[in-house]
Amino acid sequence: MDEAALSITMKTTEPLDQDADHTAYSIQQSKLRTEEDHRLTLAERKKEKVRDQITDLRNTFLKISGKNTDAEEHLRITEDDFQIDPDFFAIL
Repeated sequence: MDEAALSITMKTTEPLDQDADHTAYSIQQSKLRTEEDHRLTLAERKKEKVRDQITDLRNTFLKISGKNTDAEEHLRITEDDFQIDPDFFAIL
């Protein structure tokens, strides 16, 4: 039975291959959006964790740098000694 005959049999006037409400999300779209939102939430949590680690490392460095500044002259290390990879900064 073709679509036109089925439409007449069911007495419908709208095409059968279209949803009645075009603004409503399908179940599949809803599922995909939920999964995407979940992935975005996990990524944001991971980014926040890395940001916290960076903040902790910066605070630790500032404490060490302050101790270096407060140390006696003959015990201080130079700022160049704080650079672990000087080639990296040369590239930047």
